[in-house]
Amino acid sequence: MTNRPGPWWRRRIGRFTAYWPTCLPGVRFLARGTLTHLVPPQATGTHQATAARAAARLALDELGRGIAGDHQPEELECAQQRLTLAVSPWYRPDSHPGLCLRARLTLLLPQQDADRAQRHQNALREVELRLAQARLHRQELARTVCTDRDSARLWWLERHLDDLSALDWASFRDTILPLVGTSVTEHTQAERLAHTLLYVWERLDDVPGRQARFMATARTLFEQMGWADGFPWPSSSNDSESVAPSPATVPFAAEDEQ
Repeated sequence: MTNRPGPWWRRRIGRFTAYWPTCLPGVRFLARGTLTHLVPPQATGTHQATAARAAARLALDELGRGIAGDHQPEELECAQQRLTLAVSPWYRPDSHPGLCLRARLTLLLPQQDADRAQRHQNALREVELRLAQARLHRQELARTVCTDRDSARLWWLERHLDDLSALDWASFRDTILPLVGTSVTEHTQAERLAHTLLYVWERLDDVPGRQARFMATARTLFEQMGWADGFPWPSSSNDSESVAPSPATVPFAAEDEQ
């Protein structure tokens, strides 16, 4: 890139107009303005000067298409600024050795292309709206129908109010009811068990030595049930032997707490 590529008498200026595609298929930018190129010293004949002019136009078209093709129709201003930065200074394109050019171009979005872009945006918004509505419908269905059986029954009844003869409770029982309250019930049971274990552990901290007694009692119960290999709270053998109750006294272990 250079600011003074050659003497002024070797410069040629001409009008330039081209349509360059955008990111959106079928929608194009209109570029128009002036193109200035430098005639090489060896181009003495009319044919060589014409070839230099054609090479300059091809190089500018290649550069402009690359810039315009990276932008959406609504990004006209951004594309214009990038194009200005690229073609305002003198530069030598790698694809055409010996060529030097610059341009002053204005980028426009013709009305027919603007209309196409607007129709595309309208269609895109409609699709996004339908997807959002479907997502909200599923969320509302999960919140109001799948939480408990009574809500599910009311929902099923409302769907058939216009034709009660088509009300099929067998289909409801086989298809809808299995989905009702499954995750909620599991979550509630897990929370209830966690709160129970927390309550027991806090009560065990009240009296010294109670934890060892509880562990021994739990281990004996696990052994009676045949779950000794999965006992989750190992304790020292001395504590277990000193306070371990006999199997016959396990059901009455709670009497000591009264």
